[in-house]
Amino acid sequence: MGKPLVHVLVINWNGQEHLYDCFDALCQNAYANARFFLIDNGSTDGSVDLVRSEFGHDPRVEILECGANLGWSGGNNRGMERALEARANYVFLLNNDTAVASDCIEQLVSFAEARLSAGGIAPKMLLFDQPDLINSIGVDCSLVGVGWDIGLGRVDGPAWSEPRQVLGLCGGACLIRCEALHKTGLLPEDFDIYLDDLDLSLRLWDAGYEVWSCPGATVLHKFSATMGEGANLRRKYYRNTRNRLRLILRNFPAASVFQVFPAYLLAEVRAVGRALVNRELWKAWSHVRSWFAGLAYIPKAMAARHEAQTRILKPGSFWPLVRKDLLFFPGIELPTGGWYPERYVRGKLMRPMARTAWVQSLGGSLRLSHANCYPRIAQSEVEIRMGERLLAVLTTLDSGCTELEVPEGLIEFVSRRVFTSEETGETIDIGGWVRIEEE
Repeated sequence: MGKPLVHVLVINWNGQEHLYDCFDALCQNAYANARFFLIDNGSTDGSVDLVRSEFGHDPRVEILECGANLGWSGGNNRGMERALEARANYVFLLNNDTAVASDCIEQLVSFAEARLSAGGIAPKMLLFDQPDLINSIGVDCSLVGVGWDIGLGRVDGPAWSEPRQVLGLCGGACLIRCEALHKTGLLPEDFDIYLDDLDLSLRLWDAGYEVWSCPGATVLHKFSATMGEGANLRRKYYRNTRNRLRLILRNFPAASVFQVFPAYLLAEVRAVGRALVNRELWKAWSHVRSWFAGLAYIPKAMAARHEAQTRILKPGSFWPLVRKDLLFFPGIELPTGGWYPERYVRGKLMRPMARTAWVQSLGGSLRLSHANCYPRIAQSEVEIRMGERLLAVLTTLDSGCTELEVPEGLIEFVSRRVFTSEETGETIDIGGWVRIEEE
């Protein structure tokens, strides 16, 4: 019996600068029965020509031109319709700014075939330029429809390497069983983008399937923590705010209304109040617009719920996994070059680091102050490297100082022992605290 057929759908709109890395990584996958589709939403930057010229020789690569920008949901739906027509076993939704590991598809399919109850599988997404930090292993959701990536910004390690059930899939990279799509239907195109992946995930649970993380399959993602600026920022903020209410109206159990409505009201009051205090009137107006849009959306939401009743097997199955302890994502700070913003430690300004961090040195004398904020937990140990050469190891239970003579080049700091958020109560995992003074 042959391997299951997988259609990999790379959604794209004017993302030419990302496509070489994405398709180059896909074409290096050894999985024997995959098709790699560029789902192009009417790009005008030469995206289609690049994929055709660079990867058209590979018989697995195909191009589906939508002719217009159908949005993230619309474009992916055209790809999923194609997959269902071709009787594919799985679709693998993939953002264009990703690079999959060489065994990623094999790992995902093996995981899915071993768990027939799994309708959706989330690979471990890592930050493209800091691959020891997690982007997502799945998605959480609060009572008020806010979704966020599980593990975002955390240091990868054993705690993140065990499969687990998760509420939702991150649409940036996820495998979906085609059999399940026949029961759930496709993505909600009126969402356009944001939370449409979570909407589908909730319907997977209600259709009698489960959603799992598969940490053995890894994907690098050029994640951006910002929402941009200007009109782009305002558009994104409004769509996120609007779609939260749509997600609730379409999916949350009717019996949860007495729990959800007070929480939603409190969350909106807080958000609008914060916007007014910060004089961000456009944010307040986005919330007001979303309320009216929600009222207008009720007939569509009721129609979607009615249609779902003909498909679902276990209504409200996802509800126990909804976070009841948080209204909004608590937020996390991502490091730059492995370094977090300076803070005072033992009277000196020092920079906490993730597991790895780096600086470009001009060469000469280097004075390194280092400290340990949590001696009760463990000794702090940070290696200083240039290429394969180990220059020094900063070791302390308290604080210390080391002077080095270094040539010009990239200096890498590598922690031997990461102080995790669970141990310290910090919101980040910390590999060490260092102050660098270059003469």
